[in-house]
Amino acid sequence: MMLSLNRYMWASGICLLAVFALSLTGYRGQDAISGASGASPDHKVSHAVRSLASPSSFPMTVIDALGRKVTIPRVPRRIVSLAPSHTELLFAIGAGDQVVAVTSFCNYPPEAQKRRRIGGFSSESQSLEEIIALNPDLVVAAGEWQWPMIHELERLGIPIVSLEAESLADLFCELDLLGRLTGHENDAARLTQTMQHRVERIKARAQAIPPEQRVTVFYHVWSEPLLTAGPGSFIAELIALCGGLNIVADATQKYPQISQEVLLARDPEVILAPSSRAEPMTIEELRSRPGWNKLRAVRNNRIYLIDGDLISRCGPRLVDALEIMARTLYGDRFAALAKQSRGGALREEQKP
Repeated sequence: MMLSLNRYMWASGICLLAVFALSLTGYRGQDAISGASGASPDHKVSHAVRSLASPSSFPMTVIDALGRKVTIPRVPRRIVSLAPSHTELLFAIGAGDQVVAVTSFCNYPPEAQKRRRIGGFSSESQSLEEIIALNPDLVVAAGEWQWPMIHELERLGIPIVSLEAESLADLFCELDLLGRLTGHENDAARLTQTMQHRVERIKARAQAIPPEQRVTVFYHVWSEPLLTAGPGSFIAELIALCGGLNIVADATQKYPQISQEVLLARDPEVILAPSSRAEPMTIEELRSRPGWNKLRAVRNNRIYLIDGDLISRCGPRLVDALEIMARTLYGDRFAALAKQSRGGALREEQKP
């Protein structure tokens, strides 16, 4: 059989090092949002998974996020995951027992922390020797961020599949793909259905919010340079799904640089940020940025931190982040979601 999963610019399961890498390489030139011209937009391609044969047949051939054709001869029993989001997905569909090694950033679920650690997120921090010694029959990587490791394992004949979800639709495609690859297709389908139901519940409530009551939002990705989440990113998708108005909705890139002048002119009502980047983020750090005291969000104490592991990983807990974001932006309209969500997986920080 053949499945197809296409390429995206942002690594699935953004870890802290990947966010830093974005600040160096994740945008081309300056986006128009910073007052400059000449930026070229990111070109997004279809994310659909195509099945050309029986969904559970092996050998199974897939086309991964880098456009590589990979054949997996049998159901994998020794899987190495090279990204936190992939680790979460594998455990979430019931394939945790097949996972033999993960990265040092793979901290969820707790069982994942009992697996062998092969290094950090970047290829340079990962041990090729340890991976080879584990004799894996499948390695799941995070796209072009880990191209050196992908190239080496491919050269050695070790099956390695790259995933790079940049939307909920991509995420559901990855769940389907991993379910088929690991023999947990039904578990993956059930999880996808549950997540889709939760997303639709948010969408239905958000659609009832009158236009004049929708709040404008700035999502803080990185400080130097000042980066935010633009169209085509899964973070911008979450903002839109819960009824927020992204102040950089007119950007031409997924993670554009924004100038201080533009930020002050657009004056968001709410500022959102992950609770951690290369180090923990604090609300006071954002409040004290030069000139930000002029922003409505700062004056009205509407700066909120969302658990970085939830909001920065395009994994099974991304819908938890969506529900937190909806409650954060609109309070009572989504209050009932707090009782229905998986409380242990959620963490929200905000300044009252």
